[in-house]
This record gives sequence, C-alpha cells and structure tokens, in this order.
Amino acid sequence: MKHIRILEMSQVKLVNKPWGWERWIADGSPTFRYALKEIFMRAPHKSSIQVQKDKQETNYIQKGQGILHYSPLLFDVQAYVEGRVDQDEVDRIIDSFEQQELLPGTVFHVQPGAIHRVEAVEDLLMIESSSIELDDV
Repeated sequence: MKHIRILEMSQVKLVNKPWGWERWIADGSPTFRYALKEIFMRAPHKSSIQVQKDKQETNYIQKGQGILHYSPLLFDVQAYVEGRVDQDEVDRIIDSFEQQELLPGTVFHVQPGAIHRVEAVEDLLMIESSSIELDDV
C-alpha cells in the first residue's frame, strides 16, 4: 500500500517531555502538509511560553482541565529575532496575559505571532493539528 499507511498508536513517534509526552501521529514528513499530535500534560505543569513565526495550530481539549495564558496582541517575531524588541517589552506582554479556562470540548486556534502557554490544572489530554513548521517555537 504505497499511498495508504496504517499504523497502531504504539508505532507513532513518542516524544517525552518534562511535563508529559507528545505522540506525533502525523509529523509533517514529506508527504504530509500538516502535523497531528496527541499531547498529554501532567498537572500542575505549564508549557513554555511560546510564539511561532510561521506555524499555525488548532488544539482540542479531550480530557482534563487547564488554562490558556495568552496575549491578545500579535507579537513581531522577526523584530525580536533581529534584536529590535527588548526584554522589558517581552516581560510587559507576559505580565499582561489574559486567561481562558480549558475544559473538555474546548477548541483554540493559534496564529503566528500569538504568544501563549498552556497550564494543566488537572492532567490534560489534547489533540493538536498544525502546519508543518514543528521546530518553529
């Protein structure tokens, strides 16, 4: 079956993280224009504060409870990379994060330039679909 590949979850890439794990169901490899991950985050952990230059993602909360911490304003990642944004500005943005409760059934979309982090209040199980720029963090 050249055009169809069938796997069990035990055969997909598993990436262990300090806060849990990610299963890379579709990893954006040459034949895919998207990525799909199952993400498990143990409470009371938080993801790193993240912003992507190009990657877009959609997350679906399957189980657990969490908090999405985010800035409602888009961040100029290129200006930051070029050193045109100082750390004080970054700290001000982080200090003014808004919060959204994450419950089973919640879906949130993240566009490039959106600074965010996820906090697990209870163990969280999420599905993330994204564009293929998996190292864009």
